[in-house]
Amino acid sequence: MNVNASFVAHSLSKGLTERAPGLSRAALTRTGFALALVACALPFALRLLLLLVPANAWPAYVLLFVVALALLALLTEVNYFGRAWYLTLLYAVSATALTLLSWNGHSNDVLEARGRWTEVTVVQITERPRRDTVCELRRTDDGTAVPHLLDDCADLSRGATLSVLEDPEGEVRPRRSAPNTVATDLAAGISGVVLVTGVTVAFRRGGRRHPPMPPPYPPSTNPGQPYPQPGPGSFSGPHDGRP
Repeated sequence: MNVNASFVAHSLSKGLTERAPGLSRAALTRTGFALALVACALPFALRLLLLLVPANAWPAYVLLFVVALALLALLTEVNYFGRAWYLTLLYAVSATALTLLSWNGHSNDVLEARGRWTEVTVVQITERPRRDTVCELRRTDDGTAVPHLLDDCADLSRGATLSVLEDPEGEVRPRRSAPNTVATDLAAGISGVVLVTGVTVAFRRGGRRHPPMPPPYPPSTNPGQPYPQPGPGSFSGPHDGRP
């Protein structure tokens, strides 16, 4: 019975699995480190692309699916080479955290990238049971309505004027203060370090179990004779059973 059958079944990269026995431990470790950097770059690339693609449009969900699929493929390799449940779990948690931070931090990124301060007037206040109070706003300069409602405005009154940070394209809701992305960036950085460490350790463990395979024949010193030939007295034909 193959005790590693469950791990082998979860490996998607057949080519990498076949080449692993021919790689040194250092080479396999470098391969894992490079793949980990790519895995870290994918959620950050998604975060940047969401500044160009609205998060509620179908292309954004396609990008999210592609990133999730690529991270899942690397998960199977961590599972195969690491052969340890805690390394697989560590990768899964850190990769999921990176993706969620990139997706959920979209509002902060939009306001930080293209938000502008606008003076507005409160024209309507709606108190929602068991939820925050929301306010409808109009711009003071031209009287046009702000596309989205303002959250958490129970301390305001109708007719009050204030400055809010709004998205000129109307994708996200306005805010009364500038977004703070320090906590998000710190959490993403920690998740990235954990991911890179876990993947590198997993591939290093795989290199310890798969030492480089020796060549099938000893190297020849004669260029015209690629492999050693049988010497005098040696027998190279089929054995017929006679002494």
